[in-house]
Amino acid sequence: MDPIRLFQQYATIDALSNGRAEIMAGRGSFTESFPLFGYDLKDYDSLFDEKLDLLQLVNEKTKLDWQGRLTQTIAGKEVYPRPVQDKLPLWIATGGHVESTVKIAQAGLPIVYAIIGGNPRYFKKLIQAYREIGSEAGHADKDLKVGAHSWGWIAEDGEQAVKDYFHPTKQVVDAISKDRPHWQELRYEQYLEQVGSNGAMFVGNPDQVAEKLIRMIEDLGLDRFMLHLPLGSMPHDQVLRAIELFGTQVAPKVRAYFAMKEA
Repeated sequence: MDPIRLFQQYATIDALSNGRAEIMAGRGSFTESFPLFGYDLKDYDSLFDEKLDLLQLVNEKTKLDWQGRLTQTIAGKEVYPRPVQDKLPLWIATGGHVESTVKIAQAGLPIVYAIIGGNPRYFKKLIQAYREIGSEAGHADKDLKVGAHSWGWIAEDGEQAVKDYFHPTKQVVDAISKDRPHWQELRYEQYLEQVGSNGAMFVGNPDQVAEKLIRMIEDLGLDRFMLHLPLGSMPHDQVLRAIELFGTQVAPKVRAYFAMKEA
């Protein structure tokens, strides 16, 4: 996406939300959009780097002078609207590649890991390396924030939540696996491992989800967590209820736990 248009859209969201917008920028896991927008896949890395640099520049300055190689050249143009915040918070999203972790740490930007499979503890060494490399590069600890994004589902009945979430999730994973050789169709046994205590999915009743989330935040030292619910298509009223349960029961319990620890 064009960094200028992206910034304008998020600045608009920031105004509408009274300063609550944040950007989480990533390369994405799908490459089909490259030919659709006239990009060459061989520029995968350099295109992202250049667009990220331009996004950071427009976030810092209203009037731009920019010489692009894969992006446009801008000569003394002002970009509006501007956000309510001094700058839009900018995080970099990654699936957990070591090279990405190193590069983001050296840049001193907050990082968000997509923890959507396997054991979340796999990311512990990556997060430690991110903070060590960032610190060695001269960045303050307060700037080296770590977040995580995971799939999940919440309902009052934990057993029912596990049953209901499987088939919509399987449909999405199986569809992706047809085009992605490193993905596999989701088996129920594998799914149960992922919703279990050592898995990456947060599925159950509010207490179960909160307890699992507390463990992961403590294990990995997270500053931010985002729950993607649902992954597949589910009844709208149930989706609204799951969001409500996360906001009114899960999040308060997690916040109260860490507030008590800090007291």
